[in-house]
Parts: sequence; structure tokens; C-alpha cells
Amino acid sequence: MRKKRLAILITVFLLLAAVLLGRVQAESDFFSEIKLIIQVYQIIKSEYIEKVEPSRLIEGAIRGMVKVLNDPYSRWLNTEEWEEWNVEREGKFGGLGMVVGLRDGFITIIDPLEDTPASRAGLQPGDRIIKINGESTRGMSLDEAVNKIRGEVGTQVTITIEREGVTEPLEYTLTRTLIRLPNIDKRVLEDNIGYLKIMGFTDEHTSKQVKDALLFLKKMGIRSLILDLRDNPGGLLSQAVEVADEFLSSGTIVSIKGRDVEKNEIYSAKPGGEGIDFPLVVLINRGSASGSEIVAGAIKDHKRGILLGTPTFGKGTVQNAIPLENRGALWLTTARYYTPSGICIEGEGIKPNLEVKPFTPTPEQKEIMNKVRTSPLVKDFLDLKPQWEKEDLNPLLKELEKENLKIDEDLLKRILREKDADKENDIFNDNQLVQALNLLKSLAILQ
Repeated sequence: MRKKRLAILITVFLLLAAVLLGRVQAESDFFSEIKLIIQVYQIIKSEYIEKVEPSRLIEGAIRGMVKVLNDPYSRWLNTEEWEEWNVEREGKFGGLGMVVGLRDGFITIIDPLEDTPASRAGLQPGDRIIKINGESTRGMSLDEAVNKIRGEVGTQVTITIEREGVTEPLEYTLTRTLIRLPNIDKRVLEDNIGYLKIMGFTDEHTSKQVKDALLFLKKMGIRSLILDLRDNPGGLLSQAVEVADEFLSSGTIVSIKGRDVEKNEIYSAKPGGEGIDFPLVVLINRGSASGSEIVAGAIKDHKRGILLGTPTFGKGTVQNAIPLENRGALWLTTARYYTPSGICIEGEGIKPNLEVKPFTPTPEQKEIMNKVRTSPLVKDFLDLKPQWEKEDLNPLLKELEKENLKIDEDLLKRILREKDADKENDIFNDNQLVQALNLLKSLAILQ
């Protein structure tokens, strides 16, 4: 009996020794690696040809650790960037008032917001930003460009743009003002069809804004709805889930799976959403990513609505902001998300039920349209007929032809809609939106 107890004690001792030895070995390896970093830090600090601020070396080491992950979404946010992120989450900041994105590798203005420095200066959708404060944007990430454009209210920023049809770059020096990003756009279109566009999910009030917008549209008597998620880059997971819940009454919205199984989560819809009763068409495109893909994927998998447009971006990972003591935060990929059907769309995207591409002019059409846009005949026409009708176009077409500007009627309509005062007509330049309207009209007839 004593021998048996002794054997058990020896076994326990050996197991504990193995565990402790392994821990000591692991800690030894860890301290060996840290010692190497400290040595490099000290050598650079004492031997480099120029004096380097210690904080720069530490920040560089952190960025290097994150970079080696080879993850496009994980990054280090220094103190300033972390403060900027929190400002963006609140939905207001100092800036110029324009939505920008990457188009063909260029930082491009998507939409100058109404009554902001950008719109008052005459900046236009499609303008390419080639310099910010004299610094070339070539190779600059979208986040870097946005951070350079934003800043303290009352300060100035100079941007240089290239505009299609204008030979020389244009330079604007603008004063930053307090910008409150409009996160949604809502209106009633023809045949009592509602339209709701969500620009992003970074604002922590998005789901409330969507709920309020749906209540407003219901009071206006809409019978069906177009939910526009195009060029929506995503944002806060919680907001995407709550928005999806407005259109679903039950079932899984999204599943989150990470390295730690115990932290996996399933988000489910609850009854009572404000958008569950309408025939629904969801517009998506390559610019729809992350949170907007969660919403679109849930609606598609539950057959709650029809997805129309082009395949989405394909960002199926979840990032968490992890604040670090007294210095910024880590924006780190911690999990992948899965649609209700169990698919992770990372790198794949979500395919629409109906693929409809936007209008893209041929090189010949683009050339003639640019010439007509700058023609004094168009300006004179709109001065005389700001609310033009189809029957007004023949005289203008003939006048343009006399100036060797032969253009077909549909292309001329596009140009006039861009420039006239009737902003409601702009939707007819949007091929995907027009197709969504026609689809919902057809459904109404069938019902």
C-alpha cells in the first residue's frame, strides 16, 4: 500500500516538474526573444546616425508585429488614430464633408455632402484626389487619406484633384468644419415604394436611425422597400445585427467563430422589427463589405428579400478594438463570421439573386458626354428649362449636332439629370435602382 502511494506521489511530482519545466522553458524562450528586441532598440537609440524618439521605435516595433500577421484588417492605432476612431463612432468630426473611396486604385470623391466645404467649393463625384497638402496619394491607403483630410475644426487642408475633361489639376484650400455624417437617406419613390440607404455601420446610432426611418416611411404609406447597401463598408457588428433584426422576425442572423470555442456566438432575430412586412429588394455591389454583408447575407439566406446588383466585397472576418494602456489600441482580427447557411464569405462575397451591372459608358460615349457636359448650349438650355421634359430635347439635340456634338437622347438625358435642379430625377441615371423599382412594381401587379 505504501509502495503504491509512493508511486502515485512520484508520478504527480514528475508531472508537476514537467509542467513547471515546460513553463520555465517557454518563459525562457519568451525572454530570449524580448531580449533581442531590447538589444536592437538600444543599438538604434545609441548608434544610429540621427537621434530617434523612443516612442517612434516602440510604435514601429508594434506595427511590425501586426504587419507580420499578413492580415489586411489588423492594424495598430496610435493615440491620435484611436481618438479619431472614437470620434467616427460618434458620427461627427472635423473635415470637409465628402465621402471618398478607392476607384481603380485612386482616392476618389464619391459624394460631396450638401452644405459642406466640399460641396460649396464645387468638388464633384468622380474627382480623383492626387495630393493632400502637397503629398502625393499614390500608394496611400484609404484610411491614411481620410486621416489626412480630417482634422481640427477651423484648420485648413489643401487637396489637389484630377477631373475628367479638365486638362490641368485643380487645387482647393478648404477650412475644416464640424461634420455630422448623414448615415442614412430615406425617401418615397413612385408607386409608394420606399427607399432607404445605409452609408455605413460605424456610427453607434445606426440601428436607431434605421428604425426611425422605417417608422417614417410606414407613416408615409409605402407598400414596398428598396434597401440600398451599395458602397457600405461596414463597421460595428452590433449595429449590423440590430439592423438585420429590423427585417427578420426569427432565425440566425450571423454566427461568430474564433480560436476560443467558448467565445463563439450566435446572433438571432427577434419578433417585432419595423421592416418585416414589406416586399424587399436589397441593392449590393463590390463596395458592400463586412456589416453590410451580414445584413445582405441574412436577408438572402432567409429568403426575406431579393438581392440585386453585383457580388459584394467578401470580408468575412471580425475585428475588435483592444485599447492599450496609455497608448492607442490594437484593431485585431479575432474571429470569422458565418451567414445563416453556414458560409464564411471571406474572399468570396455574396452573390445577388439578380445580377445587374451599373451603367458604364464606352470610351466613345464617355468622350462625347464630356464634351456635351462643358457645352454652353447645355447651360443655356437648363437656364431656360430647369424642369425640362422629353419633348424639349429635339431642339437641343439639333443645336448640339450643329456644333459637331452628335449624342443620342438617352445619353443627353443622363447629362441633363446630373446638372438640372430636379434631384428627384437623378435616380433614373442609376440603372440598378431603376431595375429594383421595376421589380417591385411587377410584384405589386402580381399581388
